[in-house]
Amino acid sequence: MDPSPLFQGGAIPPYAQIADGYERRHTIVDLHTQGWSVKTMSDYLQTSRARVYEVLKRWAAEGYAGLDDRPSSAPHQPARKASMDAISEVRKLVRESPELGAYRVRAALEQIGIHLSQATCGRLLALNRKLYGLPTPSGGAPREHKEMPFKARFRQEIWSVDIRYIEEHNLGFPEPVYLISILENYSRACLASKISATQTGWDYLEVLFEALSAFGAPSMIVSDGGGQFRSNQAMDVYTALGMRKEQIEKRQAWQNYVESHFNTVRKMADAKFARARSWEEMTAIHRQWMYDYNVQRHFAHEKREDGCHSPAAVLGGATGTVYPESVLSRILFATRYVRRLDKHGFLRYQDWKFYGERGLAKEKVTVWIYEGSLRVEKEAVTLSQYEVSMLNDHKHVQVVRSARAHETPFHSPQLTLFDLGPDGWILYWKTPEQVPRRNVRSVEGITQLPLFETQLLEKAVGADAGSGATRSRTPLHLVGESTERQGIEE
Repeated sequence: MDPSPLFQGGAIPPYAQIADGYERRHTIVDLHTQGWSVKTMSDYLQTSRARVYEVLKRWAAEGYAGLDDRPSSAPHQPARKASMDAISEVRKLVRESPELGAYRVRAALEQIGIHLSQATCGRLLALNRKLYGLPTPSGGAPREHKEMPFKARFRQEIWSVDIRYIEEHNLGFPEPVYLISILENYSRACLASKISATQTGWDYLEVLFEALSAFGAPSMIVSDGGGQFRSNQAMDVYTALGMRKEQIEKRQAWQNYVESHFNTVRKMADAKFARARSWEEMTAIHRQWMYDYNVQRHFAHEKREDGCHSPAAVLGGATGTVYPESVLSRILFATRYVRRLDKHGFLRYQDWKFYGERGLAKEKVTVWIYEGSLRVEKEAVTLSQYEVSMLNDHKHVQVVRSARAHETPFHSPQLTLFDLGPDGWILYWKTPEQVPRRNVRSVEGITQLPLFETQLLEKAVGADAGSGATRSRTPLHLVGESTERQGIEE
């Protein structure tokens, strides 16, 4: 039947616009009794055919009573995909690092064995931010996808390096601290990194040497135009190890893979750095961040089909061209030395004693000498630092002007006898010049006489038992022996 003559001008509103539920369903039954087909009713009332069939079934089974509203069969409390442990962990993450997004939260939960989808993590994040009044991070403007000019084809082909400023901290001085990191472009693994109060070429060489010692040398290293990466000594290292040095274009930071890496650092660790009140805390936060970053899943590896989704898993045990540490030390012969601390935590360098760390007694440490400074390091952590003047040969220390011992995670559990301030301890001194030992020549024909004259018989063990001779009493006696006892024995 054509509905047009019956409802000219659309007298019946669409199904969803009829407020009363009974009236909506009654309308479908009325049209059905007038001969309308299911398809025609569905199109005219702008609802689905499944809904029309459902109403007609209820009417056929129960009559007009079946058109009344029914209680919802859906559960009042939907089933949770996230356990209370997962919700608690998200709460900890968002309070420690408010900048984290849903992907980073998913990666952090996966690290501790909690597997949730990114959408579920996003909902839990929104719930916690609303509950604790935390601001929602503002997403960056969408960027045009560009082809990376230094994209690696295989592992350990290209490294990227850069320095990031960390301006918010509670270390008691206004200057920023610096994060120096070396990234492997193929796996996105952070090979070496250091938190430092300075950003000299010396600091960069320390991080570079750590990466070279652990992973060998790559074919290429990429940086911006910073002077630390283009110094004469750094260029000599590149040349000696066969590494090609490349530089990104000016004001095109996106060409360096480290830039996106530093954005991840901002989300994971900046809030923690801002709360740190000591250098020891900063170092501990940095170490934990570096481990977490390397073992958590990375967005660049989401489409891999081999199950490797973290930088550490993708890198595996791959290395570049490996050089022995002796060769690397020889390349940096004017800068780096290895010394062993004594039982008091001091090392000897030439005719000077320098303090390293009492908690590392008998351990090997690294001594760096660069641009008028001498620095003692252990695992890229600065133990102490000294300002020095060198002789004209640029090899021997002439004068030490100042010293500073740093807070380190290697401090000794043994408390000091005296609680002195930082200026109360002697951290360095000049030792007496070492005099070469003279070789004493032996003279033939000279015999060393014994200290006491004794009979040959007395030299033999058990000689008294086989002989009736009476052994003469020795005139020696203990100091303080009473004269009465001497008389009795005589």
